[in-house]
Amino acid sequence: MKTPSHPHMAPLSSEHLKQLAYNEKMAELGQISAGVVHELNAPLSVIISAAQMIMREPDVPEFVHEMVGRINSEAQRLSQMTRGLLNFSRYEDGEAEADGNLTVGFVLDFLGFEAARRGVTLLRKLDHRLPVVKVDANVLKQVLLNLIMNALQAMEKGGGTILVETREERGNEVMFVVADTGPGILEHTLARIFEPYFTTKKPGEGTGLGLFVTKTLVESLGGRITVNSTIGEGTTFCVIFPTA
Repeated sequence: MKTPSHPHMAPLSSEHLKQLAYNEKMAELGQISAGVVHELNAPLSVIISAAQMIMREPDVPEFVHEMVGRINSEAQRLSQMTRGLLNFSRYEDGEAEADGNLTVGFVLDFLGFEAARRGVTLLRKLDHRLPVVKVDANVLKQVLLNLIMNALQAMEKGGGTILVETREERGNEVMFVVADTGPGILEHTLARIFEPYFTTKKPGEGTGLGLFVTKTLVESLGGRITVNSTIGEGTTFCVIFPTA
C-alpha cells in the first residue's frame, strides 16, 4: 500500500522520515518523563523530612547522624534536579522580561551534574548591574540550555571549562557569552551549524535542530547570535538581546 501524501507536499526522503520519527519519539518521551519526575517528588519529600527529623534527635550516634546527613543531602540534590526538569518541561506563558543573571544561575545549577559527569568545569562571570532583558524567561532558559549542552557534547573527551558570561552592551542590549575550551569547529562545518537537520553527532545522539531552533528563537525576539571558533582552542557563542 502506498502512503497517501498531500498533493502540494514534496515527498520526504527516508532520512527526513527517520528524523521526524525520532523527534516524535523524543516528544513522547519528554511527556512520559515529566510524569515520572512528578511522581518522584513525593517520596523524595518524605525521605528529606524523615532524615531531618532523625538528625534533630539528641541521642543519635555520630556515625548514624553522618549517614542520615548524606541521605538528606543526596535526596535534596535529586529533589532540586526533578524540580528543574519539571520547570523545563512545563509549557506556560512566561513574562516578557527576564533577569539574565538569575536565568544563567538556574541553568548552570541544573546542568551541574551533567558537567561533573563529563569532567567539565562550569564557570560564570556575571555583571551584577545587568538590566533585565526583553525576552521570555523560559525562552532564555531554552537558548542557554541548548548552547551549554552543545558545548558539553562537543567536549566528548572530557575535561576543560565552559564559561558563561553576562555583560551590558551599549546601554540598551545584554550579551550572553558561552565559551568552551573544546576542540573547536572546522570552517566548513561552522558555516552550516545553524542549518536544520545538520549535525556532526552520531546517529541517535542529536536531531540536528538544536542550534537551528536556538537561532530561530533568538531572532524571533529581536536578538542576534554569532559564533567564533578556533581549532584546538574552543568555540564561543554570543547571544544579544535588547533590554526591557
